[in-house]
Amino acid sequence: MIKRSIIVLLFIVQAGWAVAQNQKRQDEPQVIPVGKVWSGHPVGFDLLTTDKYQYAAYYDADRNMVVAQRPLDAKEWKITKLPTTIGWDSHNYVRMTMDRNGYLHVSGNMHNVPLIYFRSTKPESVEAFEKLPMTSKNEERVTYPVFFKDQQGDLYFQYRNGGSGQGISYWNKYDADNKEWKGLFDTPLFDGEQESNSYMTDPKLGPDGYFYTVWMWRLTPMANTNHNLSCVRSKDLVHWENLRGDAITLPIKWRDNLATVDPVGPWNGLINMSFQVNWDQQQVPLISYHKFDQKGISQLYLARWDKGSSIWQIHQISTWKDFTWDLNRNGSLANSVGITSVKPQGTNELAVAYHHEKHGKGTWILDRNTLKVKKQLTGQEASNAPTLSAMTIQPGMNEHRRVDNTGQYIMQWQTLPTNQDRPREAPHPAPSDLLVYKIPVD
Repeated sequence: MIKRSIIVLLFIVQAGWAVAQNQKRQDEPQVIPVGKVWSGHPVGFDLLTTDKYQYAAYYDADRNMVVAQRPLDAKEWKITKLPTTIGWDSHNYVRMTMDRNGYLHVSGNMHNVPLIYFRSTKPESVEAFEKLPMTSKNEERVTYPVFFKDQQGDLYFQYRNGGSGQGISYWNKYDADNKEWKGLFDTPLFDGEQESNSYMTDPKLGPDGYFYTVWMWRLTPMANTNHNLSCVRSKDLVHWENLRGDAITLPIKWRDNLATVDPVGPWNGLINMSFQVNWDQQQVPLISYHKFDQKGISQLYLARWDKGSSIWQIHQISTWKDFTWDLNRNGSLANSVGITSVKPQGTNELAVAYHHEKHGKGTWILDRNTLKVKKQLTGQEASNAPTLSAMTIQPGMNEHRRVDNTGQYIMQWQTLPTNQDRPREAPHPAPSDLLVYKIPVD
């Protein structure tokens, strides 16, 4: 009887262990290898998922721009190399989208060069692409391509023509049935009047039905000449206003100040990295950003729209006592201090994550009414990001992630840190694995 009881107990333990292991495997992200990629400097990739296929756009081990496609029920990728090769510039990310008729659009590898834009020759296919102009106007010195869509699914393209300090920003709209791009406006969207240029967020649809665009102006290629954080909104992407409801005439010019959120002057730490807008539980917009405090210390801030007084209220969130981020440089910079957008927590709290070159990473839990920090989370407690364990990040390398349009897939790779767009002497690191993870849904 005792021997039989022991056998039964062992069977139960083993069965429990097997169930636990099976549950663990189900909870772990599925890993889908894509290929080998260039790792000598960081540059952005893209990941797009549709009902039937997944698409990845990246630079391969030989620096060729590549578009890859796989059926969602398979791990094998069909790969097409496009006729453009990246140098050392971290501005030259690649972006892609699909129009309502299934054609793939790809743009990238640009920093003040003629437009580089491809469209697939067949719907839902990467077999062949055409290299095309869009409007054939204002496409000589292009940087920062962005594809986005409105509520009806119409496709738009945002870009800058011209250099830092004197660039002009344009929007095009795509006619999917006629396969034709046209300028959305008769004018640019932003015009720095040959003395400045705008650095803007991608347009973001808010819970109030408005698209919001946040931007800052910059006088020169020097990062510390960013100034005047600003915001406008629109319900149709054509007619724009500030949050008081004052109409904003296009193009929005450098000397205009109707849309200013925080009148930060040049040399005060405003930086066009990790600044963004989101909304609290009451649909009130908040903009997160970085600037120096009165002592010249790097700090993180939130600007919140106050409907009652019709002004943006500025709140300093961090209280660090040291470290000033050196922004008196040009080229691609490491993101030494950053902040995410606010995320509502329950009914009366907001969460906002940060990273700091000296003070590490964490998350602040804020009181929604006062925006005062109630709690500081660090380590694993502070992170909602999935654990991606299939890749070991090598010493001296940085991890990069790109979340797809559905939020269920994450692309991961590693490179050396930024080098302000300057070439590195050989030997260069071995190509990195490019992996896609399918994150389990709760």
